[in-house]
Amino acid sequence: MDVDDTTPAAREAQMAVLRRLGPSGRVQLAAEMCDDARRIAFDGELRRHPEITEAEARPRVLERMWGPKFAEAIARMQAAT
Repeated sequence: MDVDDTTPAAREAQMAVLRRLGPSGRVQLAAEMCDDARRIAFDGELRRHPEITEAEARPRVLERMWGPKFAEAIARMQAAT
């Protein structure tokens, strides 16, 4: 399904801003957006499950964002340290 809720003028304005940022600015923006997504997911997990600790929420978020294999690998690495 193709959803396009942005007008051509708004899209062009967005592209102009991204072009002005340059490659390093776009990478920085992407990194900030990833951090925001992780924070939102983590906060949501704690709100949905107030009975769990922050340490218990982390693997749940990792599994949801990256899949069970990645979450399991991180848990093994943490247990080894």
